[in-house]
Amino acid sequence: RFYQLSTIPIGFNDDEAAFGYNAYSILKSGRDEWGKLLPFPVFESFGDWKLVFYLYLTVISQSLLGISEFATRVPSALFGVLTVIATYFLTKELFDKKVALVAALFLAISPWHIVVSRNAFESDLLSFFITLGIYFFLRSFHKKKYLFVSTLLITVCFYTYRSSWLFVPIFLLVLTYLFKDKFQKSKELIFKNLVLAFILVIPLIPVVLTFKGQSRYLQESFITGVSRIGITNEVNERRGICQINLPRIVCNLAYNKYIFLLKSYTSNYIKNLSYETFFENSSPTGFQSFMKRSAFYLFELPLIVAGIIFLFKTKSPAAKILIPWVILAPVGAAITGIGNYGRINLIMPVPQIITAFGLVSLITHFKSIEFRRIVTLVACLIISYSFLKLIIDIFYIEPFYTSRYQRYGYKELFEYLTSRETEYNQFIISRKIDNSHQYIQYLFTREIDPHFLQGNAVRIREKDGWVVFQSIGKFKFVQSVPGIESLPEKSLLVVGEKEVSYPMAPVRTINYLNGDRGFEVYDIDEVKRKIQELLKTK
Repeated sequence: RFYQLSTIPIGFNDDEAAFGYNAYSILKSGRDEWGKLLPFPVFESFGDWKLVFYLYLTVISQSLLGISEFATRVPSALFGVLTVIATYFLTKELFDKKVALVAALFLAISPWHIVVSRNAFESDLLSFFITLGIYFFLRSFHKKKYLFVSTLLITVCFYTYRSSWLFVPIFLLVLTYLFKDKFQKSKELIFKNLVLAFILVIPLIPVVLTFKGQSRYLQESFITGVSRIGITNEVNERRGICQINLPRIVCNLAYNKYIFLLKSYTSNYIKNLSYETFFENSSPTGFQSFMKRSAFYLFELPLIVAGIIFLFKTKSPAAKILIPWVILAPVGAAITGIGNYGRINLIMPVPQIITAFGLVSLITHFKSIEFRRIVTLVACLIISYSFLKLIIDIFYIEPFYTSRYQRYGYKELFEYLTSRETEYNQFIISRKIDNSHQYIQYLFTREIDPHFLQGNAVRIREKDGWVVFQSIGKFKFVQSVPGIESLPEKSLLVVGEKEVSYPMAPVRTINYLNGDRGFEVYDIDEVKRKIQELLKTK
């Protein structure tokens, strides 16, 4: 989880840069990029209003290690390791030491968990706090004082990532009902902990009830976000076709947005728990997962099936924890779609625990000692081979394919541009390159003084809340490239491949690892001069 952490995953995506630069800004000025003094419980960032827990962890890591990709990713990697340890203790509480060791091993080598532990995403921390919180919840059955520890750990989730806002309350209600016999004589203690939890989340209430808390839901959900438009259009189209032959009331009943929304949610929910999500190529871009391999090992599939069978066959009390955990994990993610692994990170380490229980149960199911040894040896060989292939994929294969989508090349680009600041009056950068927030890459890679940013940034908020950063100093970020004549003299233009067609080669190019063109830099004066020469020859 720490080896080559600064360079793998390749590049440094926008959200990571946002955490990194805002932490740097707080260290230097006490304010985030918007000038907000010690923001809490959210900070605006791109207009998506991120929760602050990971931000302040990054402040701590940067105060020790300086501003860097490594320092920004360290909290995630550290909590990734801690989650492996927490998984051991939770599994030991649920089963026994043997299953606990195997579960910890499976999480330690889990493709999905390794990747999320190497990205600076706030969702990565949920697995740790939920896992340890549930461990102390179970421990409170024997010593009631542990319920206080569990409450504190679970409450942290609300300040970490939004998917916990829906999952955690429902999950806790289910657990309280399933284990109500354990607390028959402790109703006063439960009430006190509920009051404590409520007090701790009070700062979040104004956030939850406003755009700051609902931003991602409003921007991306199929109910209110961009995808809603597609659903509305589809409903209207089918109604129109239907009304050619049938009464309007019949068509309105058959085709209405509520049925389509329910269908969309159900489909998203099922797909977030599907074979395709876990065992096929994770993502077309590799964002928060993989592009050319699956998030789980294929050998885990039969072991998960075996684990579920043995859970019910043995009537294990652990099923009361693990099954609801899996079932409820996608309830929030399904609102915004499928394929975003950050939003279902909180399902871990349950699949690994069930896999471990399945493997141990299968081995112990056989009476022959010799046969057990053979099965164990075969399992070790398969696991070792799978893990070796994973290491090759992570460090050599995936970067080759995903560099295009992981904001690779921005560091080199801005190093080049800032080295030419004395020669040029303006740098014009097209936002069409990858539809990203290029400005945050500039701020982070060049460690721009927060005071300079807060006094010179030009940006606007769009109707949906997203922020459009327009310029800072000599750097101007444009939606599309203006006509060549309108571009100022002594300027450099940065575009993507085939975005412009000029009668000359760029002065600088930056390629992705697979050889595809990432950035092209043109000297505007030279382009204009070349065009004039061609016009004269005609």
